[in-house]
Amino acid sequence: MFRSLSSRLLLSYIIVILVCLALVGLGLLLFLRASPLWTRAAALRLETAARATLSDIREAGPLANLTPERLRALLAQAAEDQQVRILVLDDKETVRFDSEEGWEGEQLEEVTRATAGQGHFQGTFTAPGGGRRAFVGQVVPTLAGVRHTIVFASPQSRLLMLAWFAENLLPPVMQAGAVALVLSILLALLVSRSVAAPLRRVASAAEAIARGESGTRAPVSGPAEVQAVARSFNTMADQVEAAQQSQRDFVANVSHELKTPLTSIQGFSQALLDGTAATPETTTRAVRVIHEEAERMRRMVDELLILARFDAGQMVMARDPVNLGPLLHGCVEKLTPQAQAAGVVLELDIPNKLSITGDADRLAQVFTNLLDNSVAHTPSGSKVALAGRRVEEARVIEVTITDTGEGIPAEALPRIFERFYQVDKARKRSRGAGLGLAITKEIIEAHGGAITAESVVGLGTRFTVRLPLLSTSAGPDPEAGLRAS
Repeated sequence: MFRSLSSRLLLSYIIVILVCLALVGLGLLLFLRASPLWTRAAALRLETAARATLSDIREAGPLANLTPERLRALLAQAAEDQQVRILVLDDKETVRFDSEEGWEGEQLEEVTRATAGQGHFQGTFTAPGGGRRAFVGQVVPTLAGVRHTIVFASPQSRLLMLAWFAENLLPPVMQAGAVALVLSILLALLVSRSVAAPLRRVASAAEAIARGESGTRAPVSGPAEVQAVARSFNTMADQVEAAQQSQRDFVANVSHELKTPLTSIQGFSQALLDGTAATPETTTRAVRVIHEEAERMRRMVDELLILARFDAGQMVMARDPVNLGPLLHGCVEKLTPQAQAAGVVLELDIPNKLSITGDADRLAQVFTNLLDNSVAHTPSGSKVALAGRRVEEARVIEVTITDTGEGIPAEALPRIFERFYQVDKARKRSRGAGLGLAITKEIIEAHGGAITAESVVGLGTRFTVRLPLLSTSAGPDPEAGLRAS
């Protein structure tokens, strides 16, 4: 019944209004109980009863001539007619007559009175049975010249207070509640529309995306919280669309990367099978191509498995102290033969002690890959420089690999760390599948570091790797750094 937002808001407002009305009513009752208002109301009622009763008694004859029995009968009848309790007190405030025959012979206590003139007064007293009562009194002469006091008391003061409250205060409270109820209905409708309408638009956008309309986005409108929901939804939609595009790119790139080696393997294996490669030279060439293409496919599968482990959060890095000086020196030595064959000079400028916490094997993979890329894209007769230093203010070690190759176009630079992305679209100079830099970035970020690239076409490219210093590392090593060329 109360499933919609507007109905729930309306219900909540009604409950709040009812609770507020109940609290206001209870507060007024407590106020009346502690205030003289209800006593004044009782006094007015008792004054009316007293005037009517005394008028009836005077019609029966002078008070001094009435017998006690006659006076008692008149008072008892008046108490019944006026719905009050009538007492007759002597000069010691002892009850000589009680219309309800319960207090006769008892004495009233804690009597407070205020004189209103001509033997008339009003106030309150504590009844013999307990409880405060409001009363109005009139001094009258009786037989034998004895003066008595006729007291008109409220027999049920609490009920009188409630009756006075119901008659004088409850109607305006209920009227205010009715007005508040109408306003709450209007407010519930306004609030529910301002909240529900943007939410419905978000739901419509979600349904559109579920139907395959991937470009749909939810409009950001409504209250701040609803706007936050819409923005979060749009962010999620962007991420989902990016993930879907990444999956499509992955399938397309893997298909492209596998097509060439598989075609070569199939062609040369077919040549071996049908005898086309009959001479020792052609046989050797066919076997060599099959081996190289199979090795290329193996490397690509290994790289994909590494990225998959990163994506699944299953790649565990060692957390050992690593001195980058010897590690980088080893990377340079490993690639020196390749660089010499390409006519490229490798330069190393790094201190002996640059300590970090990390996985030495993975870091060697990072810098070997960066050096390999730089050598591959640097023309003969040029150089590739690797340098490292401590940046104390940032608490990092900074390693740069700079080449003097053809450089990377500005429009391609932001995408070089994407999976399968290759600047050389024809892949004429690439020996990989465009996964090396993506793996490099994942490893560096897993160490809490960052990698950036700068490039100018025709002048070269610089990769900068920043890794956090070892927490227990001392200051910079004063010894001379390793230098090789």
